[in-house]
Amino acid sequence: MSVWTASNTFGNPDRVAEATRERVLAAADALDYAGPNPGARTLALGRTGMVALIAPQDAQPLLTDPGASLVAQGLLAICDRAGLSLVLAGRDGEQAVDGRVFLRNIPDAAARGPAVVVDTMADGIPSIHAEAATAVAALARLLIDLGHRRIAVIAGPGQDDRLEAAGEVLRELGPVPVYRTVGVPWPTDAHGEIAARQALSATPRPTAILALSDQLALGAIGAVQQMGLKVPDDVSITGLDDLPRSDQRGLTTALIPYRPMGELAGRVLLARIAGEPAPRLSPLPALLAIRATTAAPPADGTG
Repeated sequence: MSVWTASNTFGNPDRVAEATRERVLAAADALDYAGPNPGARTLALGRTGMVALIAPQDAQPLLTDPGASLVAQGLLAICDRAGLSLVLAGRDGEQAVDGRVFLRNIPDAAARGPAVVVDTMADGIPSIHAEAATAVAALARLLIDLGHRRIAVIAGPGQDDRLEAAGEVLRELGPVPVYRTVGVPWPTDAHGEIAARQALSATPRPTAILALSDQLALGAIGAVQQMGLKVPDDVSITGLDDLPRSDQRGLTTALIPYRPMGELAGRVLLARIAGEPAPRLSPLPALLAIRATTAAPPADGTG
């Protein structure tokens, strides 16, 4: 039989008559031949069938950080439809993949192959991000419009653009204290609790905390309650992300559409792998969700 017939028996069996297919499989069985080697097929096609999602430092936050997990879910949905596997990686190594999605980090000059960045911006590379800075500015303005004049900001690594946007609005109040978390790629509730305790120990105590992520904000709510205070009667709190837990806690925040960002990253990367030009991308909107953790400051202003 022809090579074409034998190849289609394994790769495209619907193109081969049943009787012919049975003869080929019988001959393969007699030769103890299990079928084409997937690795050899990959080399022949010049593709690996894999896409990498690359975190700033290590891969663990891709599983433990809710925002990163939503990006991964969106990207995985697109990969599944395209028949691709998704690899989670920390830092950009020598992964043999067809393309890379960089989450909150930018590939170095030596990076090769199709790439997309998510939740940050990079020159010359398709960048998918939301209007987080606009949302932060709106949340800061909300607190000022409610009457707050003593506002503390808590921020984590990688949130400089959010912090700058908050500063643009809050500078009209004079110096605004900023409490930063350090040593982590993306802060958790525990980091928010620590930072909030530091903020609330100041004299006079702030009447509002502008947290630059929901996890920081949820930790701040815990700190306020543990100190015998009430949210929002004594301290108003805002976050940014609108994670699944945030609605349950009544957190005032803004939605960062992480899963849609992951889906869009997958579609753009597939187009780049196929050799299509990089599209023009606009930031995704970040919509405010005003809930129960914000109110006017205490009448006496003492918090």
